[in-house]
Amino acid sequence: MTTIIVSRATGELGPVLKLRLKGFIDNLFDRMNKVPGSRWEKAGRFWSIPATRYALRDLQREFSDCQIMIPAPANPVAPVKAPAAPPPTKRRKSGRSVRTQIANLPEPWQRVLHDTEEQLLVNRYRHSTIKSYLSHLKTFASDNRTVLPEEVDHEVVRSYIVMRDREGDYSAGTQHQLLNALKFWLEKVEGKNKTFIDLRPKKRKKLPTVLSKQEVSRLFQAISNLKHRCILKLVYSGGLRLSEVVNLQLSDVQSDRMQLFVRDGKGGKDRYTTLSEKLLTELRAYFVEYRPELWLFEGQDGGQYSKRSVQAILKKAVQASGINPRCTVHTLRHSYATHLLEAGTSLRHIQELLGHASSTTTEVYTHVSSAERGRVISPLDSLE
Repeated sequence: MTTIIVSRATGELGPVLKLRLKGFIDNLFDRMNKVPGSRWEKAGRFWSIPATRYALRDLQREFSDCQIMIPAPANPVAPVKAPAAPPPTKRRKSGRSVRTQIANLPEPWQRVLHDTEEQLLVNRYRHSTIKSYLSHLKTFASDNRTVLPEEVDHEVVRSYIVMRDREGDYSAGTQHQLLNALKFWLEKVEGKNKTFIDLRPKKRKKLPTVLSKQEVSRLFQAISNLKHRCILKLVYSGGLRLSEVVNLQLSDVQSDRMQLFVRDGKGGKDRYTTLSEKLLTELRAYFVEYRPELWLFEGQDGGQYSKRSVQAILKKAVQASGINPRCTVHTLRHSYATHLLEAGTSLRHIQELLGHASSTTTEVYTHVSSAERGRVISPLDSLE
């Protein structure tokens, strides 16, 4: 059994509990993120949580399958006065606070947020989804303080969307996310019937940005750092999402089968994808030089490599190579799928490699494939 050893320490904001692990825990970072106030301390290479009885309770609840060693007199833990909240940042144009504190909301809305968070945790939603849903519910509750939760109906939500849209800086994507959050609360927590179907914004049919093979080659040539080059090559060679490449562990590289095992991808799905023979040689050289311990790619002070660092690597490489400036990490995934299609790989196989739930999602690459377009002859060329 994995053991979590708890000791006291002093952090920037006062007393904290220092956590060190003996053993392996699957999805450690996702689970730690569910403990409010948890932080990875790079300098000391340990996790910390606020030295309060509430943080300790959340830790014990999240890691009930582990042995937690708390030396006396650390249990019970005396509550620590919370630091003063930073001044709210302002949203562009509207000027409202991006994050609303739950304590500032009316009591009925506080109950809504508490119950919704618990239901999201029970349903095992991802930390990022929980954070997004609660953020939208906080903003909605803050803007509808005079409305009781039981009074929220189709017309209330419709009027709110119209108001936000007139203020500006309210995209179709944000509207979708708000409706998803309200839908979860009303249907899963309050037990109401399906709602807001006709309030969904019209979807834009956007084609993905795709690089040519020459652009991909120039991109990699512009990266001198072995570790950085391996990260981006792995994204392209396996069609990985940003979260998937930083979540890779050493054991996920299955060189004997020339496959990558992608665990807990989007939608909580595992899958296998391709592993390049050329890249495997570089990965072995990378391992010899950097000696990662658990994660395939780790930060300078240990621990999981951050998503922002990967994005920064790509941005620098894009500028140095002079390729399409709109390129993102996800563009490499789109390019992987498009280049497979142009090489003759079936859409069904590409769907499995990308982890798409629907073939319709994969079919978008037929619209951006230059090889597919090249097979179509203009009717003008067939005229006498």
